Amino acid sequence: MMKNLAQQKPMMESQMKKMSERLKNITVTGRAGAGMVEVTINGLNRVEKIEINDVMLAPENKSMIETLVASAFNDANDKMQQRKEDEGRKSLQELGIQL
Repeated sequence: MMKNLAQQKPMMESQMKKMSERLKNITVTGRAGAGMVEVTINGLNRVEKIEINDVMLAPENKSMIETLVASAFNDANDKMQQRKEDEGRKSLQELGIQL
């Protein structure tokens, strides 16, 4: 069994590299406040874009905007976690490993 794992190591490393490259190109958007705030992140959890509806841009909405941005980011992060799990399963399947 150890020999089999050692033989698969280069292939597994290659799959991990491919998965990392795919993640760079995957984006998800989290929304909060019925879409008043949207945060888009990539697979490396880097924020790509934040959109705030013009209606929200009044000074008295500052605290609400901050809360909604955090909520939208958390929503996007949850979605990305699911995408990463899906990509991981896909990579394992490409190696012939079934979960």
